[in-house]
Amino acid sequence: MGTRCFISMKENGRIKGVTCNYDGYIECAGMTLFLDFTDRDSLRRLIDHGDMSSLGTAVNNTAFLTGGNHGAREYRGADSICESESVEYAYVLDENRRWQYYRPGDDDARDLESDLRICCPGIFQIT
Repeated sequence: MGTRCFISMKENGRIKGVTCNYDGYIECAGMTLFLDFTDRDSLRRLIDHGDMSSLGTAVNNTAFLTGGNHGAREYRGADSICESESVEYAYVLDENRRWQYYRPGDDDARDLESDLRICCPGIFQIT
């Protein structure tokens, strides 16, 4: 079984997003979102395609689910997303283009960049 996550963006006080069924942990989906989806337009295109089985580095190399109803869902706040979507991670690009994420039971957002600096320091080294 995969590590599911919810990938979303916050606009006008609402959180809109979709699920990804595999590799949702921060070292994989989190890093891909942080490195490749900082542009709100590209993230919006990703979300508009609906739920996915796996996240690629761009919309055109992401494996989206087909058949059934797999469109984006909206929430007023992030506190219930993990439970409602049955995911281990809920990623939210806020209005300031900062990635945050939640784990089940979290009341407060975690800063994705800060946690990536701890678990994957090599991506921040200057070459």
